[in-house]
Amino acid sequence: MTCGFSGIIVSMFESFGVEDLLSAIDVHDFGSDPELDFGAARIDAIVAYERIIRAAQARQLAQINALYQERVEQIPFGSGDAALSVIGEVAMARSVSPGAAGNQFGSALGLAELPQTAAAFEAGQISEATVRAIVRETDALSVSDRIVLDAEIADHLPGLTPGRAARLARHHVIAIDADAAHERAERNRANQHVSLHPDVDGVAVLQVRGPAEQLGAAHRALTAWARGLRATGDGRSMGQIMCTTLVERVTGVAHADAIDVEIGITVSADSLVGTDDSPAEVDGYGPITPGLLDDVIAKAHRVFFRRLITDPVDDTLIGRDPRRRRFDGPLNGFIRARDRHRCRQPGCDCRIGDIDHIRAHADDGPTTEANGQGLCKRSHTLKHLPGWNVTSRGRDTIWRTPTGHTYTSPAPTVLTRRRT
Repeated sequence: MTCGFSGIIVSMFESFGVEDLLSAIDVHDFGSDPELDFGAARIDAIVAYERIIRAAQARQLAQINALYQERVEQIPFGSGDAALSVIGEVAMARSVSPGAAGNQFGSALGLAELPQTAAAFEAGQISEATVRAIVRETDALSVSDRIVLDAEIADHLPGLTPGRAARLARHHVIAIDADAAHERAERNRANQHVSLHPDVDGVAVLQVRGPAEQLGAAHRALTAWARGLRATGDGRSMGQIMCTTLVERVTGVAHADAIDVEIGITVSADSLVGTDDSPAEVDGYGPITPGLLDDVIAKAHRVFFRRLITDPVDDTLIGRDPRRRRFDGPLNGFIRARDRHRCRQPGCDCRIGDIDHIRAHADDGPTTEANGQGLCKRSHTLKHLPGWNVTSRGRDTIWRTPTGHTYTSPAPTVLTRRRT
């Protein structure tokens, strides 16, 4: 039992090994626990499940590292990137994004050079987030220095949050090799990017990564401007003023609402003849209420419309109005719209970078809608690595990995409507 008020906490499941934890929890009668325990046994079960999860994650990382080491030997030198191949396959196997699989891949390789940290992870003493933090902080060290650091910090890791573990590792990295820590900092500061992520209800998130002092200065300037306007009676919130000011200063427009807007309005084929009242979807953002769509159109400086027509049976995109004031290539635009501007690799949600021939152009693959798919840059490279094969089946694409596993990428359904 858990002695909750004695100052010494002993979990009722602590004596069980990871392999036996599930059965031990399953047979426990939680309903018979004393009411004064306030669910202490359930907390013990949660802790025990966490041990199981961490042990499984540690073993999963070990398998990823082993897969990579094998694939390095299997792919001839100069004919492809074994890391990209493994990341792509892990992403599809786990149904996660290539970015998430890439982070896990980095943790797997880094953890393989930190044996005591790996042991603590498999024992359930530290979390995957803590492992990622340690690996990230130690990536500038040589293999031998990582082993030294691993031995120095291992006993201090149990119970640490990821942030505290990162600070502990950073302290030891600087003590062991200050030059390596400085080089890592320079590389990290040079890794700058800006990305856009759609959110709900016609909202998006603009992410900026760069030197802290520069972004801090930009944030302080926006904050000061917003406070000044609020002090003069502006009724908008601080966040609204800061967001609007950012858009105006970056785009050069006098008012944020005065930007040009191109709206691809997705409608069903039935709605063209007035037999369907399904809501529209704004291309690149997702479902949006008719009222909000009207507001965007009313406020925009110039608006370009393009109808995107869906199949009444499966709601996939089958047609696109080519008319627009500025013609930009109807086939390219159709495929991007059909694929919802997202990569067609199974599990990948990155924005489309290239329009790819499913059957290679060099193999007489036609440049047609049926033979085209939108891919991000990484997935496009992955498709051409040794052992990978992509084919089409109707409107779906079938991805076959070097291990022989297959994953289907169905054509996106662009309208969701209630069936009666």
